[in-house]
Amino acid sequence: MKKIILMVAVAMMTAMNVNAQNEDLHHELSLSYGLGSIAQLGDGIGEGLGLAFTDTEYDDGSIVGPITLEYFYHFNNPRLALGASFTYSKWDSKILVRNTESQVGERNRNFFSVLPSFKSYWINKNSFGLYSKVAAGVGFLKCTDDDFRNNVKKDDNGCYFMFQLSFIGAEFGGKVRGFAELGVGDQGFAQAGVRYKF
Repeated sequence: MKKIILMVAVAMMTAMNVNAQNEDLHHELSLSYGLGSIAQLGDGIGEGLGLAFTDTEYDDGSIVGPITLEYFYHFNNPRLALGASFTYSKWDSKILVRNTESQVGERNRNFFSVLPSFKSYWINKNSFGLYSKVAAGVGFLKCTDDDFRNNVKKDDNGCYFMFQLSFIGAEFGGKVRGFAELGVGDQGFAQAGVRYKF
């Protein structure tokens, strides 16, 4: 009987200790920057196919993002979390006559996505975490082509299925953590940022 009472007491103390440790970890907010989003890759392939039949080409242009703001809520099981992310990317290019430096237009693209997300931790310690993440939702592309030769400005807006699969993610720190992820999708094949748990 004493052993049973002792085991119950230890189990209750362990449960209270786990809950106490995780009270401050129910919420997390993160900001990250990624490289090589699937939206940018898809747009690049589309550009290449389209330009194969014209006398123009795009310069390298400027790329911003993907920049991701993400929120997760951890339930009583601290290894599982549900949340959502908002990602923004922007890439602009000059349109040039092929094999010349003569600019004949501009292309400006803005891409937004909203993705409900699920995260599962393989390791979840006070100062270190190892996890995987899956997210799927909708992306919105706003593309503007400005043709200087014909003085025509054309807008093309679209709505697309979008996703993020982060095969492996690692985070270090206390309530404020640095993190990095490797995967494929709208947030990039690699991303890094800062996370605040509260």
